[in-house]
Amino acid sequence: CTCAVLVVLAAVHRLDAPQLLKSFGEAVLLHKQASPFLTLAACVVLVALWIIALVPLTPLELTLGYLLGVGPSYVVVYLGKVLGCSVAFVLGRTVGRDWAHAQFGRHELLQAVALAVSERPFRICVIVRLAYIPIALKNYGLAVLPVRAFDYVGSLIAVELVMSVVLVTVGSTAKDLGAMLSGQQSRSTWQLGAMAVGAIFLLTLVSYISFFTHRALKQVREQSKSA
Repeated sequence: CTCAVLVVLAAVHRLDAPQLLKSFGEAVLLHKQASPFLTLAACVVLVALWIIALVPLTPLELTLGYLLGVGPSYVVVYLGKVLGCSVAFVLGRTVGRDWAHAQFGRHELLQAVALAVSERPFRICVIVRLAYIPIALKNYGLAVLPVRAFDYVGSLIAVELVMSVVLVTVGSTAKDLGAMLSGQQSRSTWQLGAMAVGAIFLLTLVSYISFFTHRALKQVREQSKSA
């Protein structure tokens, strides 16, 4: 099972994302008027698969905002993120556990998070969700830590309810999708704001972890002295 998961992830991860986005955009424009609900459902599934396969999500969010507008793309991205992130977390806990541990278990940030997550699981999950780090760390990374599924899903639902609106809003205001995806278009206030929020919460996460790490080391030293 683990080998099959790895093969599927590797195959999807090697897809030509720009070409796939172009073909996807053409398909959406072709079918969204004739079959709107089917098109939106297909977009939700694509977002979920994109996340599971470790492909950077930002270009897809921008594209959806450009193609569908703010309202429909927000619903699509939010549902796709909740579905994709949840499936990725479950895979990291089950058939992909060994792979997830090998890829993310030695990550210094996650090792530090492990010290704090036992005391403040939901709060740590929220901060990790908001931090400016790769989405794979937020899903497969948390899967290797002693995080309860309830805390993980709760933080996912709460945070993405707000964060999912940012990039689709940026995409909806774009005049040229190609220029936006290639980075030739200047960053909007929404993008800069989201990056600033992510950076702030990343610093918060590091500071919070440092506090718990310092306290844990102090407790270990005290126990060693008493022994």
